[in-house]
Amino acid sequence: MADMDCVAGHSAYIYDRGGMNRIAQISDISLVRWGRRRDEVSEANIRLTGSACSDQADLLASIEPKRHELVIFRGTKRVWEGPIWRIAWGADTVEIFAHDVVSYLQATPLTKEYSNAYPNVGLVSTRIGDIITQEMLVWETIDPPANVLPYVVIHHYPNEAETTAITMPFEMTVGEHLDALAHRSGIDYTTVGRAIHIWDTSRSLGRLRTWTEADFFGQIIITAYGADHTEIAYVVAEDGRYGVAGSPSSYYGPWTKIFTVYNEEGTEGPTQAQLNSQAQRNIAGRTPVPVEVRVPDNSSVRLSHDLTIDDLVCGVQVPLRATLNVRKLSQLQKIDIVTVTETASGEKVQVTLSPANRPDGDEEKE
Repeated sequence: MADMDCVAGHSAYIYDRGGMNRIAQISDISLVRWGRRRDEVSEANIRLTGSACSDQADLLASIEPKRHELVIFRGTKRVWEGPIWRIAWGADTVEIFAHDVVSYLQATPLTKEYSNAYPNVGLVSTRIGDIITQEMLVWETIDPPANVLPYVVIHHYPNEAETTAITMPFEMTVGEHLDALAHRSGIDYTTVGRAIHIWDTSRSLGRLRTWTEADFFGQIIITAYGADHTEIAYVVAEDGRYGVAGSPSSYYGPWTKIFTVYNEEGTEGPTQAQLNSQAQRNIAGRTPVPVEVRVPDNSSVRLSHDLTIDDLVCGVQVPLRATLNVRKLSQLQKIDIVTVTETASGEKVQVTLSPANRPDGDEEKE
């Protein structure tokens, strides 16, 4: 396959499970796509066309989903990896699809009861960290190991969300519990390379320099989302008790949202202080009307010496200053999605941003 039809900045390799034993390089790739996502499993895929398929037929035929891993390098930097999920053969194309290493958690059940019922009330981040450490041992004792546990990073901060949750054996998988906690219980997670980062949703993984329109190729879109706005937040427990935060404003009026208590799996109710704390977390970033920044499909981020691919981590905060028509925006945002795509035509780096919960100055605990 002619070099002009191939990507130039990325390379892809097949590794055995665990990402330590390299099996072979996939050559003459016509498309590479990989990403990072907050509170979701990220995906990657590569595409080969024409003679690149037939020339590597034996190698491609030997790849086994859920045993082998796809590892992607951007230049010399290892940027993405995870188990291969699907291989699609066409008349003159082959595509390899992979999920990041959180997939191992998604396929690992909770094998015993985990209780944070009073008096064992604990931090949500500590709870899921302990569960991962316990349950992932089954993957670390096989040959080769999944090699996940050494790369789990729990970030601790002052005043983190607490939980009194109880889960029973085989009620769900570790990954399903992680998703439930991320969606309803005050934590975020993202995968960077092989590392799984978990932190309290009211905090961040750092802050970048201010971005302006000059940091984007093409236009960005600013959207005001009234659906996400509320002036008052209630958090209601199963026993009818509730926590509340916020108050009606004369400008917007008494717009109100009701949320389920964080520890919906628990049988022990949270304290009144915990209910109020959860309500405060749920109202953060919802008034005034939230404004989101979206980078359309035909636009991308302009990387530079002080804005590199290493900086684009989900959960990192971005001070954004933009003037679009009559709408001016100066707001703290956070990165939700990063998508990197390269073809023979070049590379695009796209991001999705949303309002940060609040500018928080609490430093991470040692």
